[in-house]
Amino acid sequence: MLVGISLNAQPKQYIWNDKSQQIYESITSLRIPEARRNLIVERNANPNNLVNEMLESYADFYELFLNEDIAEYHKLNPQFEHRIKLFEAGPKNTPYYQYALGLEYLHKSITAIRFDKTWDGVWDFRKAYFMFKENKKTYPNFTPNELYYGVITTVVGTIPKGYQWIANILGLSGKISEGNAMVLKYINSKEELSKRSKNEALFIYPYLIMNFEGNAKKAFNFIETYPYDFKRNQMHAYMAANLYLNHQQSSKTLAIVAQIENNANYLPLPFWNYELGYAYLNELKLDKAQKYLTDFIQTFKGKFYVKDAYERLSWIAYFQGDLKKAGAYRKLVLSNGSIVTDADKQAYQNAKKGDWPNPVLLKARLLSDGGYQTQALNILAGKNSNDFLNEADKTEFAYRLGRIYDLMGQEETAVKYYISAIEKGEHQPEYFAARAALQIGNIYENKGQFSKAIEYYNVCIEMKEHAFKNSLDQKAKSGIQRCLKQ
Repeated sequence: MLVGISLNAQPKQYIWNDKSQQIYESITSLRIPEARRNLIVERNANPNNLVNEMLESYADFYELFLNEDIAEYHKLNPQFEHRIKLFEAGPKNTPYYQYALGLEYLHKSITAIRFDKTWDGVWDFRKAYFMFKENKKTYPNFTPNELYYGVITTVVGTIPKGYQWIANILGLSGKISEGNAMVLKYINSKEELSKRSKNEALFIYPYLIMNFEGNAKKAFNFIETYPYDFKRNQMHAYMAANLYLNHQQSSKTLAIVAQIENNANYLPLPFWNYELGYAYLNELKLDKAQKYLTDFIQTFKGKFYVKDAYERLSWIAYFQGDLKKAGAYRKLVLSNGSIVTDADKQAYQNAKKGDWPNPVLLKARLLSDGGYQTQALNILAGKNSNDFLNEADKTEFAYRLGRIYDLMGQEETAVKYYISAIEKGEHQPEYFAARAALQIGNIYENKGQFSKAIEYYNVCIEMKEHAFKNSLDQKAKSGIQRCLKQ
């Protein structure tokens, strides 16, 4: 009995030991079942170490964010608030005090947004911002702050114009260049603390470069020169496979997924099936695409990308000439999933319209999205806008040619077709004209013609009521900020 009293009387503390680091690396490799087993052992050995609570937060966060299981959300989400109270009651004369709270609020925030509780997430995001900001000021040598405060600074710096008032009310401010520089500084640091959050920094940094600097070449150069272990670190493999897939390199996505280690130590991740289905459809390998997209639908318990997956299944049936099956999938687009992601919003709008895409344009799009530009161009060879009946198809034809030539490095030809797409589609609800303007902005920015780039970024932003508006506006705004700094 005296022993129990003695143990309970010991103060809470933060001790990041070798075992803590091992558990962190397991979690951020998505070996979450393995990490949870080791965390039980570590908790029994060091029951007053609050680092164990931080590690549990990581595990809960990644499991909820990646798999979106609503039953797990109801089970695990209350633990975020429980841990906040534990950290608030813990020692305050340590950099881990505000750091742990900032991390907990950030995990709680992103999870809330993932489960469509946006305002709850926004307020917790604000709390995380100020925790990391104050901790950075108080403990400037505690370098893990560089990662999280850097990421938040970048994200705040790219809030679309239509939502800037929210940032002003919340007291948030940030710049892309400053945020990204903080993250890279942490990655390059040689001191002992640089290992604490290295896996996350290596996961996040290519996304920051790709999405906020708009520099695909720089992002892929980083991925391909840093010694990532895609076989054993599924989180890093997830990042690379996803970026390659979304930047016309389906074959590299397939190669990464083929080499990942899969066993019971890893978190089961239905998203791999989505990636494979998407990649095989870009190769027009319809049977394989159908298998993996169906597996995704049957195993995923969340809502993100469900409408998109059903739409792609409807395209497969459409290509196969089974309009009854294609129509059944389209009904499932309307009744399942959510409209949070741009891809799901677009799938929903397409299903509501009830029109089937032009099969020639759709095949060209899929091949181009996969990185097979020559094959895509062959699909469109010998055609002109008069071969298409409606204005949306005429606009897409011009945009699609612009995009293919752009990806082939033939920029002058690309700009000609992009301008045609803008002229044809600037008042249409489809995204083709706005995306064409964004791409022209990128081309001129890369040439160092910054005033021309800003002109076309603004053309993108000024277009109203089109698909993907928020994400395209965010990319255009990031481009303007980059150009103004030159």
